[in-house]
Amino acid sequence: MTDKIIPFEPRRDRACPSTPAQRRARPTVPRVPDFAQADATWLEAKDIAFLLELSGQATDDDTLITDGIAPALEALLEQDGVYERVAGECGGWLNISPHLYFHVMLRRRLPTPKSYLQRRVIRYLANLLSLFVRTERLYRIQPGETESFEYLVDLLAEAAESHQERQFLVHAHLGNYALYLSGIGHGWIEHRLRYGRSSLSADYYRDMGRRAYHQAAGHRLARELDIAPVLDYLARGFDSYAQVLRQLQRSWQPG
Repeated sequence: MTDKIIPFEPRRDRACPSTPAQRRARPTVPRVPDFAQADATWLEAKDIAFLLELSGQATDDDTLITDGIAPALEALLEQDGVYERVAGECGGWLNISPHLYFHVMLRRRLPTPKSYLQRRVIRYLANLLSLFVRTERLYRIQPGETESFEYLVDLLAEAAESHQERQFLVHAHLGNYALYLSGIGHGWIEHRLRYGRSSLSADYYRDMGRRAYHQAAGHRLARELDIAPVLDYLARGFDSYAQVLRQLQRSWQPG
């Protein structure tokens, strides 16, 4: 993990727009933002072929090898054999998407979902992590933007300068980014704090993330997209999900 991916202090040199017109020059808010996916396990055709092959089913059925996933196939994501292959316990290179990887790994590390909302949260996080594997998306409020944000304090300033609809995107991204840093970047946060390179503890990221998720959950667009319950659940369970992401990050360490 690099210092570039896990920044910790407020960025003092961020270029500020010189006029109100420049501050308002932001892309249109999309009808469905890319992170707002909580109702489907979206897998590619190669992922479904992989699941069918492991389960001993025919992989030449055109009705199954399509984007998306049938409910009957979703149960395969929790099978031990699928987890062992995806986690790399069997060795070899796999031609699968980040979506499939994160769905399988999160389902193994989280308690069995007891409600529809908990299943939606898992789907939301798997989609989010599959987006954040691309560094440019990690630093941007939405894809296609030219301006990047590496620090939470800059995202707060952006929210204050944004119109109401964009504020939803900023608050949701701030929550998502803070959760990512609290989980995947937790070790680096502690390293910086321990050796005096930052005064910001994990509590700072937790508090910022919780607050941002609560603000996003209360927005009209969150209700229209039907992800307000998901964002609110992440705010309330922020620490638990950050812990799961820390476990996931440790699983990537050699040995």
